Amino acid sequence: MTINKKTTNKNIQSNLEHTLETTSDKGIVNTGDKQVQQVNLLAGTTKIKSKNNRKKLDLSFDDDPYDNSLGSILNFKATAKQEKEISELKGEISTLIADNKNVKEHKERLVVLLEELQNKEAINHISHRITPEASDFLFSDPDFKDNFKDGVLHEMVVISIDIRRSTDLMLKAKSPKQFADFITLLTDQLSEIILDNYGVFDKFTGDGILAFFPKFFSGEQAIVRALKAAQECHQAFAEHYWKHKNFFNVYIKDIGLGIGVDFGEVHLVNKRKELTVVGIPVVYACRLSGANAGETLLNLSAFEEFKQVYDHSYQAQESTIFIKNEGDALAYKILFDKKITIQSMPFWLQEES
Repeated sequence: MTINKKTTNKNIQSNLEHTLETTSDKGIVNTGDKQVQQVNLLAGTTKIKSKNNRKKLDLSFDDDPYDNSLGSILNFKATAKQEKEISELKGEISTLIADNKNVKEHKERLVVLLEELQNKEAINHISHRITPEASDFLFSDPDFKDNFKDGVLHEMVVISIDIRRSTDLMLKAKSPKQFADFITLLTDQLSEIILDNYGVFDKFTGDGILAFFPKFFSGEQAIVRALKAAQECHQAFAEHYWKHKNFFNVYIKDIGLGIGVDFGEVHLVNKRKELTVVGIPVVYACRLSGANAGETLLNLSAFEEFKQVYDHSYQAQESTIFIKNEGDALAYKILFDKKITIQSMPFWLQEES
């Protein structure tokens, strides 16, 4: 294989030119005019020393503090295929590095492998925010992956879920640990609901979650999937709160979720192992999550989108919510007469089948 050094990732090339790579457990390797040392490659971050300075080559996929907190809170499962690919890449890098006598000969191959690792690292954090089936497709389809690029504008539904009177709920808890356990278990359930309905988990906000349903990912009926997820989240909270009522000194009945939903064009932000969304629909979904406990409120644009894609029986009710510094705003409640019907599937599921 011939490598065009001019087009090779400059950061990787610079690291390799500076260090000429390392061994796994054997310490210093003399590769001519430079000496380098590799420390604990497979455990995570590799530290590289030279005569003049020190650099870090990040080979870790789970050392980001935010991702670690997500892992402990949400207990997401990495797909077997991803774990296998990551393990095989690290294993081959480790084997090549351990070959002390032929480090220079392996240089071009190491460049390729490290570039592949960085490419996977650039999207690996997304896999914990989507359903495992979609995560598998993410690693295998470049066009699908491009939809998650930083700054891309997409039509999507944004859903903000807020625990109403969360401060009162915290003060009623018998202990801080019990309240933390209550929130942790609840967040796990709500997040799974989002993923099961082909949404994208954004973040845990402290007293709720933010998620989004892009059309490219959730399908043309993204708004319907979001409302189905909202309905299931209300039910999950009610059951969870009742099940853990002994965590609290007083069981306050009018505590529940307020859910806000909006629709429109939103920018994806994909930087530093973070995936989030920015745009007007995000703002108003969050403001509408100030709804009464047990309510889901749609902004006008979300309601218009719903009417276009859902042709089954339902009832729509006008509602009003006060938005600070803006005044009373029109919102809508959707009441489904029967079980929510979803006809279209995300395209990537059709591709897999």
